[in-house]
Parts: sequence; structure tokens; C-alpha cells
Amino acid sequence: MARLLVIEQSQALANLLHRTLSAGGFPSVTVVTRLDQVPERLKQASFDAVILGIPQPYDRSAKGVFTALSEASWREVPFLVLVHSQLPQLERYARRRGACEVLPWQRFSRIPALLPKLLPEHARSEPDGEAEVVRAVSLLFVDDSQSARHAYRRLLRAEGFPVDTAASLAEADERLRGNSYDLVIVDYHLPDGTGASLCRRLRKERADLPVAIITGSYRENVIHDCLEAGAVECMFKNEARELFQARVHALARIIETQRSVAEERERLDAILTSVGDGVYGVDQDARITFINPTGLELLGYRAARELVGEPAAQLAHDNADPETENVLAESYATGSRLSGFETVFRRADGEGFPVECSVHPLSIRSARRGSVVVFRNISERKTVEQLQWEVSHDEVTGLYNRRSFTQHLERRIEPLRQEGGYGALLHIDVDRFSDIVDSIGRASGDRVLADIATALGAQLRDNDALARLEADKFALVLMGIQLPNVYTLADGFRNVLGGMRVPIDGAQRELSASIGVVILSRNTPSAEYALEHARAACESAKTKGRNQTHVSVAQDDVSTTRELESGWTHRFKDAIRNDRFVFLAQPILPSNPMPKEGEKRELFFELLLRMVGSDGQWISPGVFVPLAERINMAQELDLWVIRRAAKLLERFDDPRCTVSFTVNLSNVTLQDPATLKRISAVLTGAPEAARRMIFEMTETAELASLHSARRLMQELRKLGCRFALDDFGTGYSSFSHLKHLPVDFIKIDGLFVQSMASDKVDRTVVHSITGMAKALGLITIAEHVDSEDTLAAARASGVDFVQGHLLGEPESIDSLDLEDFLAPA
Repeated sequence: MARLLVIEQSQALANLLHRTLSAGGFPSVTVVTRLDQVPERLKQASFDAVILGIPQPYDRSAKGVFTALSEASWREVPFLVLVHSQLPQLERYARRRGACEVLPWQRFSRIPALLPKLLPEHARSEPDGEAEVVRAVSLLFVDDSQSARHAYRRLLRAEGFPVDTAASLAEADERLRGNSYDLVIVDYHLPDGTGASLCRRLRKERADLPVAIITGSYRENVIHDCLEAGAVECMFKNEARELFQARVHALARIIETQRSVAEERERLDAILTSVGDGVYGVDQDARITFINPTGLELLGYRAARELVGEPAAQLAHDNADPETENVLAESYATGSRLSGFETVFRRADGEGFPVECSVHPLSIRSARRGSVVVFRNISERKTVEQLQWEVSHDEVTGLYNRRSFTQHLERRIEPLRQEGGYGALLHIDVDRFSDIVDSIGRASGDRVLADIATALGAQLRDNDALARLEADKFALVLMGIQLPNVYTLADGFRNVLGGMRVPIDGAQRELSASIGVVILSRNTPSAEYALEHARAACESAKTKGRNQTHVSVAQDDVSTTRELESGWTHRFKDAIRNDRFVFLAQPILPSNPMPKEGEKRELFFELLLRMVGSDGQWISPGVFVPLAERINMAQELDLWVIRRAAKLLERFDDPRCTVSFTVNLSNVTLQDPATLKRISAVLTGAPEAARRMIFEMTETAELASLHSARRLMQELRKLGCRFALDDFGTGYSSFSHLKHLPVDFIKIDGLFVQSMASDKVDRTVVHSITGMAKALGLITIAEHVDSEDTLAAARASGVDFVQGHLLGEPESIDSLDLEDFLAPA
């Protein structure tokens, strides 16, 4: 019999080797798990072969073993080395030494077949038949009759069964204490008891040892007692010899099958013990049926019984996404395969840790019997991923940071150079966000930024990307767009922010944003170029009075400019020709509604224009007005608005009041003498409408030619028209405009108004503007009055009129009912 020395530091792998060798017919195995003990062990005993597991990773800790086995007395001893990965130096050593084989760990099951080729003749001199005898079922035959013992022993040995005999229960106990048997055959009637009593006792003490009872009686009570005691077979002494042999062989086959199953279970247990991943099984009710030692260790449990029979759902951590746990539950229930799924498991102490798990359906004889789950702790990997994430993402919003977004943008531009097409880069700047932060604090400001990121992200398509560049500035890339839609797409994101509110001292402040857009095409030179021009476009949007969208195309990109402008020129002409515009009306009310008795009141409404797209959706003026100016159609649009407004005024003829409309007038129109004549012609034919028309012009630096604007205003004032300076306070030439332009109203910008209840600076600005206007004989209108506190602050500042959602939402001009505004306050 070959004597083997197994050297393996891992206890689990050492056990696996031991069991594999024993099952392969090599029971004489010595295991050493400490490499520093090997030289001493080699001196104490001799071995026919040595099996060495190289540590992983290879750290030269096995050097002492190689040195010892290189000594003269051990050079001829076969040496089998198991490796986790290829080691060229080890293979060179094997060739020099001789009698040495290198085997990957993945093929360890070949060891029993490989060893006979390595072992010298004296180490494997046992005949093949003896190995079969060792595997044969061994029996203990108990009978008080000497002749019966002799006859049955001879019969059983002739069939190849190793047999010992005993004459009584006491002698049987002695044999059982000193030997290992696979089957006990016991006579029912013995001098010191019955075979049934031995059967009952062994069933309690050694449930794995089967007992068959043999008797010469056919009495029913004897047979019942035998079976009730737990005998696996009831035999009869006077039955044919062939029948007895068949019964014993049948039992032997069952025992051998059970032994094979047990050995297979041990082999699988050894594998499950040796693997570095946790493994557990679930039945069809998703209850845990088994778990390996690694799984217990990862989950912090001491014994499998703490988990077996429990719902697998209890492994889910409380902070895990419920949706992910539904995925696992569905996989258990349906028997579907799941691979590389990440979630959070909970240890016995309640602490959570990230895992990657795979679910494999378990089938036996084509019938589903549950699932097997393999999981591993990925905390270390997650730490690395977290570091990588932090390098490329903004910690406040979770979006790309500027560096990673620039790289992403460069990758998006490259296909445009090769394949053509268009994309858009949006630079989004939240208006006056620093003022908001001053009011609510940095922590709350960060939460608002995170909310903005979430709101913008909800609008993204699959190939879009969003980033926070810095502070309150975001960038967004849209790919695969149709050029005519770029304005609508950009304005949609601006409207998303416009629908958000920030609570400040009990009031709700409306957000707004300025957006600069750059068209991406095959002519875009680089990501940095696009980012810089998008930023410049955003600055242009801010000069228009904030809360605007400005689209920029490179001057040398003639084809893109032509396609963009021609598409919208056609749209405008079609919309004007087919009246594809609608009016909304929002009231402008006195801040202190106290009309004198019998006095005819004047009601003011601002007309808000919306363009109707081909799909029926409304397009905001923030989109189409800049476009109209770009393609020289602003004058045509203004003329259309004035004509329609004059006709609408004819409908509102009430003896109790005078209805007047405020209408936005493009600064391009204000500076065009030719358009002045056309407007004068329209209003000359409608003198009553002219007196009830108030033209709003935006107070920005774009009102470049004050002389031309002043001339148009003076001409229209002769017809009775009045003028309002809109967004007062946000431009760069506020007081210059006020000095040179003959206006009647000042509309104070809503960015000052909406927070004046809580912001001392805004309140002071509004109060100063109001005082100045009164001194000049001008009427003030406060925009964005959206709360009772803001209304009270506006009244306290002396504002004449107020406008905002608190006082009335914009509604269709066709549904406007004057009775709502003529009723007593």
C-alpha cells in the first residue's frame, strides 16, 4: 500500500485531496498544512510519493520543501506539484529533477489515475482484486448455532463478501466496537435477546448501519416485530439458497449505492468547503436548504442550522433596493438563471455588505427542485469602483464632472466628423443662484442642485449626457437631433427649471435659467471649442434679460446655418399665413384695488403669444422670438400680433371698464423705420385700439439704437399708444433708457420681486425703483407676485400694479371673463 505525504497550507484543499485519494484507493495519507514542518516530517518517516500544493500567489514559501526534496535520499521519490497558475521556473525544475509532475489545480481529480504511473513497483504491488475486496460490502452474521454460522459464512464468502460471525448479542456488541461493518444479519432468537432488540438499539446509536433479521419462524408476530424494529430485510433460514443470495446482493447494491451517494456528497462538500464563494440552495418556496462554510463565514453565522429552513429573503439588507430583491425572488420562483447580479446582503449582526450573485436552477430528473445561489463579497471591488466614480463624477449631483464630460463629448463628436448628422451642446446657468444660496445656505443649495440634476436627467434620452461643470452651471449634450427642433428641445429644458420652486422664508421662489446652445456637426473642431462657445452663447442669453435661450452656430459652418434658418423661415411663413399662433391673457391688477364710486376702471391684461407646432404642441416665445429676429421675420410677427390684438380689443367693449392690452414688441422692430409705417397704418385705421395698446420693450443692452426706438415711440404715441419698459433693473443701461425713451410704465423684473419679502437687498431695490418712478410720474408694475407675502411687500414698497400667478394664471383669451375682475374686491 502506497504511503503518501500531502503538503497543502489550505485546510480546505488539504481535506479535498485527502478525500480524493481515499476514494481513489489510497487510504494511507499523511497531511501537513505548515510548510516549515515539512523538513522535520521527512526525517521522521518515509513516503512513497509527495504531493505539494503551491501557495497562491506564489511567494517562495515552498522553497524549504524543494530544498528538502532535493537531498539525495529523496531525489528518487515521485513528486507531484499542484499549481494555481502557470509557473515556468517550476516546470524547469520538474524537468531537471525527474520523477516530478506539475498539475493544475483544476485537474486535481486526475491524481488517483496519475499516481500509479509515478509510483515505483513496490509501492503499487497490491493486486487489483484486493482493491475490489476493500470496496466490497462487509458483514457481521449473528447466530447462536455454530453450524448456521459456519454455513452462512462459507456461502457469503463464496459470493465475495468479507464476513465476521458472533454467537450472541454480547459478542455482536464486541465485534461492532472493534470493527466497521456495512451490514448486520442477525438471528431473531438468541440466548441473550432478540435480533429485533439489537435492531432497535443500532437504529438509535448507528442509524447508518442497516440490519437484516433472519429467522426460521413464519409467525406473523415475529415478522411484524422485525419490520417494526426497523430491519431492512426479513429473511428465512429454510428458503432456497439462491433466494438468500439474491436478497443479500440486493442489499449490497443498495448499500453500495448509498455509500457512493455519501462519498459523492462528501466530495461535493469538500468542493463547497474549498471554494472561495458563498453557496446556498433554496427550495421552490425560496427557503434555504443548505449553505457552505464560506457562505456562513461571509454572512457571519456559526452553523448552517441557523439558516436552513429560513426564507432566503432574510439575507436581503434593509437598505437594498426593493426592486433588486424582487429580481432575486422572481428568479427563485421561476427557476430562471441570473448572472452577475449585484445587491446588498445582511450579516448576522445586521450590517450590510455588497455582493455579486448568480442564481442557477436546480433540476433533478428534469423536475425543478429549487435553485443554487453563488455569491461573493465585492466590498473591495466596490471601493475601487467608488474611487473611480469619484474621480469622474460630481459629488453633489452624481453627474459627470467637467473633465469626464469633456472626454464624453469628444467621443460623441468623432462620429459626426465621419458620418455627419447633428447634435447640440447646452450650457445651462441657473439665474441668480448665488442669491438663493445666500438665503438658504450652502447645504440646502446643494440639495436644490441635486433636485435640478434629477429634473434635467428625467428628460434625457438614451444617448444624451448631463454634467455639472461648476457651481450652478450644467452642460447637456443631445445627439441625433433634427436642426429645426433644437430650439424647442433647449427651451424644454429651460421650462423644466422654470417649473421648480425653492422655499425661502415661507415663500416659494421660482427658478429660471439661461441656456446657450451650440450646434455640433462635422465642422466642430473639438469638445473644448464647443464648451467655450456654448458658454459664450449662454452669456448672450443673459444679456437678453436672463431666462432666455440663445442658439449659436459657428460663423464658418455655412451649411448648418443655412439648414437651420431655412427650416424655421418656412415654419414662420406657414404659421403667419395660417394663423398658427394663440394668445393667452394674464391680468395686471392694482396693488390696492380701491376704485372711486362710479369711476370707469381700466383693466390691463398682458397678451402672451404661443406658436402652435406641426404636432399641435405650443412653442414658447423664448424659442421662436429669437429665431424670428435671427431670420429677419420679427417685424412680420409683430405686425401679425398688432393686427390680431386690435381686432380682439373690439370684442371687449363694456361701459363699466376699459380693457387695455400690453403687447411685447421686438427691439428689432423698434429700430426699423419701414416697419413703423406699417404699424402706423394698422393703428390709424383702429384709433380706439391704439389708445388701449401698451407696447412692452425689453430693457436690455440689445436696444442699441435709442434714436430709432425713440422716433418710433413718439410716432405711435401720437396715435395714443403707450409704452412699458420691461424687465427693468436687469439690463446694463437701465437709467439711460429711462432718460431717453418716452415710457409710461416700468415693469420691475421678477427676479427682484419674487424674493423681496425675505431679501433685504431686493426689497431695497424695488423700493428705490418705485420711488424714482413716482418722481418721474411713471406707473410701476411688479412681476412674479406669487405669494401673499410678496404681495404685501410690493404694496409696502408703493408698487402701483402687480402681476403673477397669485393674482391670475395665464388663460386663453377666448375664455377671459371680465366679470371676474369687475366684481367688488
